Amino acid sequence: MQTIEKLISIAEKTNKMVGKASSLLIFVFMFLMVYEVIARYFFESPTIWVHELCGYLFAAYVAFTGGWVLLRKGHVSVDIIYQFFPKKLKYSADLIVSVVALFMFVVLFWQGYKFAWHAFATNQHSHTLFGPVLWPVKALLPLGSLFFVLQILADLGKTILKFKQGSV
Repeated sequence: MQTIEKLISIAEKTNKMVGKASSLLIFVFMFLMVYEVIARYFFESPTIWVHELCGYLFAAYVAFTGGWVLLRKGHVSVDIIYQFFPKKLKYSADLIVSVVALFMFVVLFWQGYKFAWHAFATNQHSHTLFGPVLWPVKALLPLGSLFFVLQILADLGKTILKFKQGSV
């Protein structure tokens, strides 16, 4: 029991740390967009890189904050029916949702890894004038999936512990 609780704690602390640190990317994103507007309209010197880089930063923001949002129960959920379930049925629903989500995010990790590895192995570049390598942004998919999987496993562990302790 203590080992499971320790692993749950590590997963939650990791997601909290990564999520909070990644949430700061939105400020970098905003700074770059303001820079682009000033460069374009005041100095008549638009950049070729800001919009693409901001897209990549936003992808990182979404990928790395997903597990943190799941930890905080911030994703959309349909509680209209769930709130009327008895405790045992809520437990079963939580288990089913966790297993399905775990399966989906493991597949997303696996396919994302293949996607990123292909970009790395072939030295893929963007087809824009800026033309950065694409493997770092494509690697966000498996990395973000990994943080989701960690949090799903933590939630699954908490549900099982609640059931074993008799509070469900």
